[in-house]
Amino acid sequence: MNNIDAKALKQLKSLSSFSLSQLQNLADNLSIRHLKKNQIIFDQDEEAKLVYLLISGVVRSSYLNSNQKQTIVSLIPAGEFFGLDSLVPKMHHPFRCDAFETSAIGAIKPEVLIETLTGIPFERFLRWHMATMYSGRQMYLHCIKGIGLDLRKRLALELVNLADRFGILDPRGVVIFLQISHEVLAGLVGASRQQVMGVALS
Repeated sequence: MNNIDAKALKQLKSLSSFSLSQLQNLADNLSIRHLKKNQIIFDQDEEAKLVYLLISGVVRSSYLNSNQKQTIVSLIPAGEFFGLDSLVPKMHHPFRCDAFETSAIGAIKPEVLIETLTGIPFERFLRWHMATMYSGRQMYLHCIKGIGLDLRKRLALELVNLADRFGILDPRGVVIFLQISHEVLAGLVGASRQQVMGVALS
């Protein structure tokens, strides 16, 4: 499969509601690649420049934490878009994506994808995306990054997150102006109050 047409794209569940003219425009702008099992599509921390559409096969998305432990985040079925971090300029992929089995993918520039399927200028879409969707992405990534870490590292990760979202610069450093009890902090890191207090006192 070196190319694809609108009728083939129409068969994909995620694209079935779009018109044939939109899908033909999408097809004309897709660069098709064929992947062998375990072939890497993009790596974790690589700059995100393209959006991908899985045409056939299965793609694996995984995260490698600071302990070098790999967690499979998701198995992506045919018909889904992935690599959506490229919707925000100069972002980096938080996960690695590789072919879980022999697959075919289409790659497209994010601005072309958005303008083709929504009919609005990319800059207008980007303003909406940053105002409404970006914070949800950050929360999702924050949860993933805590998988497989011990309590001390999960707690440190959570404090960095709170400082980033609620912190205010102060001569002493960054001060988190929230009244958070040990119980609430324990709930944020998936531990008991006693465990959190033990880490704090050690």
